Amino acid sequence: MKIASELPIDGVDCYQLNVFEKSPLNKRIHAGLLEPAATLAEAADMFARSVEVFSAHGEWRRLTNTHWARTARERNIYNSLAKGSLDCLPFGCGAGGKLSGHSWMQERKLSKWNEMVEKDQKPVFVMMKPQEDWYLLCTLASSVESGPFSLKSIGEAFGVEIEKPLKPVTDQWIKAGLLEKKDDLFIPTVAGQFWYVTMAQLLTEALTGVLSKGTVRTEDLIEQSVYSPNQGQAWLDGVPRK
Repeated sequence: MKIASELPIDGVDCYQLNVFEKSPLNKRIHAGLLEPAATLAEAADMFARSVEVFSAHGEWRRLTNTHWARTARERNIYNSLAKGSLDCLPFGCGAGGKLSGHSWMQERKLSKWNEMVEKDQKPVFVMMKPQEDWYLLCTLASSVESGPFSLKSIGEAFGVEIEKPLKPVTDQWIKAGLLEKKDDLFIPTVAGQFWYVTMAQLLTEALTGVLSKGTVRTEDLIEQSVYSPNQGQAWLDGVPRK
């Protein structure tokens, strides 16, 4: 952070390093060629420190939970828009995107990708249909990522009551110190900003249950909202777990 502040750069991202099991990085760590990555607790402390440091400097402004800008050149357009409901067309090998709710990934092996392109075939590796209410769910998830959010406003925009059904979750998060509430606005604490990926995932899962069943038991919603080290690991390796 000290080096970043001294360099003439436009923006900084401060988020947890993903160490994937089969990655070259993980292999080098296990071979003793690199120091281990930070633990979850260490990463949380690092994140909190980044918020403290960059918030204290008037030249930095916050764009999302993890993105900071120093000049007008840093706008974070991709991260701000692509994770929401907008279309994003992928072209290169291994690229991912979506169109009208359909999400897909391009072929991940370069040789295979080249072969399909040469044959005028769409190099799609996997594609998923949009689930019902995908627009609402994407809007909810991206709102949690961007910082303070209003379930009442999101519900009104889609003509669906979501704040009351999700109240057991938000109440539990407020009790756990992840959220604060001011009027209709939920404001993530520093801890909530660190856990926003897990929180967005669990909140959309809870809302999916509400929308599909009409009603969901309070105990079920609270069970989903209680985070644990396993869920922290799911954030690291991209595999959702209970």
